[in-house]
Amino acid sequence: RRSLINMGKIWLLGGAVILLISLLFAVFLTREIRWKRFFKTVIYLPYIISAVALSAMWLQYVYNTQYGLLKKFFSLLHLESLASIQWTDADHKFMSMLAAYCFGMIGYYMMIWYSGITRINTELMDAARIDGANRFQADRYITFPLLKGILKTILTMWTISVAGFFTWPQLFSTNGAEVSTITPTVYMYSLIYGVGGNVDDRQAGMGAAVGMVLSICVVLVFLLCNKLIREEDLEL
Repeated sequence: RRSLINMGKIWLLGGAVILLISLLFAVFLTREIRWKRFFKTVIYLPYIISAVALSAMWLQYVYNTQYGLLKKFFSLLHLESLASIQWTDADHKFMSMLAAYCFGMIGYYMMIWYSGITRINTELMDAARIDGANRFQADRYITFPLLKGILKTILTMWTISVAGFFTWPQLFSTNGAEVSTITPTVYMYSLIYGVGGNVDDRQAGMGAAVGMVLSICVVLVFLLCNKLIREEDLEL
């Protein structure tokens, strides 16, 4: 039950943060700005870094309670209450892990949004501006509605990614499958292979049941997206 709750938090909270920020970055990069390729590369770069290296960076250089970035930053602002937070203890470890994971995934989903935005016919935007629409109105009534298909794809891919969320909880856990960060895949792994590789603890049947539940969750989200997000409702 705890692993499913954690997965739900990752899907809902992480999905909201990633989808919103990546969409804002994608819209920003479609504007006529300088250094566009540079910004695109910088935002996308964390995604191509391995999860092991990225998590090590966050654990050692961001969340470290002695010389980490957050410790130095809040101490510089004289916010000692925030500077003294133990970011990797049981109370904060889950949100710290989620923030680090979102940081690495924003660039990937930004590129998906970006590809969808650049495929929109520019004549529609030009017609909207001629009719007196400002940039915000053009995005609200033209760009965003035409991204329904991209949104459906992103939600499906995000659900699959969350269902297979395994590496980050393992890297942020010091004692195997910790309750604060456990996810269904980590729980399934511990059931099939036993805690600490102990053969006597193996429960392959329960592990297979966890895998079936994950598959059902992905299918349900896919069906729900197809039901709620309908591209044929658009009128051009």
